[in-house]
Amino acid sequence: MHRRSIALVVLVFALALPLSASQFLQLPFDRLARESTLIVRGTLGNTWSAWDDAHQVIYTYATVRVQRYFGESTGPDTLLVREVGGTVGDYTQEAIGFPTLRDGQDVVLFLGKWEDGVAYRIHAYNQGKLLVSMRGGVERLVEDPERQGEARESHGAAPALRVESEGLTIDELAEMVDAARAGRPVAERQQQ
Repeated sequence: MHRRSIALVVLVFALALPLSASQFLQLPFDRLARESTLIVRGTLGNTWSAWDDAHQVIYTYATVRVQRYFGESTGPDTLLVREVGGTVGDYTQEAIGFPTLRDGQDVVLFLGKWEDGVAYRIHAYNQGKLLVSMRGGVERLVEDPERQGEARESHGAAPALRVESEGLTIDELAEMVDAARAGRPVAERQQQ
């Protein structure tokens, strides 16, 4: 199988992502919430990968069945998300540090629009994707431990297990989003 890892710097310039989204620095929650076009809770449906028109970059696409919009935003019941990286045939491209999209994941996504307006992208790389899990009968949000290129970065070793904190509840996240978008101070109870 052919494998190629795309360096972030080359990828950012080639795709002309907005400057605010082209860094791996951990964004403060209020900035992440304000810069995101939409913040949604939903389930990833069908995912697929395809080459761009120039046959230079592989993108992975996913439908998102939206269950809730956060903040003042509303929108359709289904959105299309596109992220760099994926596999087409026996060719794989990985964009190190970018989120993965997997069928059936329950997620909260912080989204921005791609310049072509066809689909949304996850804002601030993997920071803009939280997994929804049930803990003690309550939906909690935790960081997705899987990112593109982690096996390559760790030289093929399995990624280290990350111990997550208790995680935010959906209601706590909603309060934080509302505060951030209103310009109020956001409580520091966010994912670390």
